[in-house]
Amino acid sequence: LLGPNGSGKTTTVLMLTTLLKPTSGSATVHGYSCITQPMQVREKISYVPQEMAVDIKLTGRENVWFFAKMYGVNRPKDRCDEVLAMLELTDRADDLVRTYSGGMRRRLELAQALVHEPDVLFLDEPTIGLDVSARRNIWEHITRLRRDGMTVFVTTHYMDEADHACDRVGIIDKGRLVAIDTPEALR
Repeated sequence: LLGPNGSGKTTTVLMLTTLLKPTSGSATVHGYSCITQPMQVREKISYVPQEMAVDIKLTGRENVWFFAKMYGVNRPKDRCDEVLAMLELTDRADDLVRTYSGGMRRRLELAQALVHEPDVLFLDEPTIGLDVSARRNIWEHITRLRRDGMTVFVTTHYMDEADHACDRVGIIDKGRLVAIDTPEALR
């Protein structure tokens, strides 16, 4: 979902993740109504908000472990190790998060979001505030998740990100979806 600041990207994600009730209309995620079946939607999704959502007083492993326990993940230790390795955080997993760079914190948020193996992953401006290298790293992970069959819903205001990494792009302006198509067709 591509659009300038204030266009409604985050509001849309909040409605799709059942954190904000729509004033009108309807939406489904993975076949479930965001309005009448919020628990079923939440069981199928994970959400990484725009603002950092890690506890800097815990280690990386403790942050991921918390989400694994919250979601009732089987073999939480093994699954934590898997996602930490997937996001290249194993060597720093036992360090306090306050010592992590911004890019590492963002990857840790992805690890938290992936620990319960959601069907749909919502990422609200996942590269905001990151340098070029960290942005590229995050998009490599997103691309791999897509390639492995996960549905990834991303908001961004960077056209280059939407252009090279997305199958479909919706353009939102002032709360209205004004176009939706492949990046090539929109260009």
